[in-house]
Amino acid sequence: MTTPSATHLRVAESADAPALVGIFAAAIRDQAPPFYTPTQVEAWAAALTQERALALIADHTTTVAEVDGDVVGFATFAEPDEFDMLYVHPDHLGRGIGRRLATVVEQHARSRGVRELRVTASDCARLAFESFGFRHEQPHTATIGDQSFAVTRMSKSLG
Repeated sequence: MTTPSATHLRVAESADAPALVGIFAAAIRDQAPPFYTPTQVEAWAAALTQERALALIADHTTTVAEVDGDVVGFATFAEPDEFDMLYVHPDHLGRGIGRRLATVVEQHARSRGVRELRVTASDCARLAFESFGFRHEQPHTATIGDQSFAVTRMSKSLG
């Protein structure tokens, strides 16, 4: 019987950008199809480019999760109070990695004096954010390229 590998969390580095792009696309293609059309899924999966990933690493607080030296998930915080992204590779779902990444984002937000953390959650991410204690505020529509997506604005009190 093999034991699960430990997950290590750390601040993202520029060398992680290709892994972020791959995780983003894989997670969307795996989890979004029950909620969005194939055209929407592909538009969304292509939205994180190498350049955008590098910008996230440079401009936000981006944390990555590693298992056996491989980056398997990431989360980003955007000033002033936005939980920007949370993605875990489909091969590593159900191991608590998303929850650990969410905890790091919340801790960072608290350290910045954020009292209300906000997220715009896709339909496929909404249940995860509910399990992290976020509450629904309002339905919303996001646009990527020429595609519109139903999303939900949510928030969590950190005070």
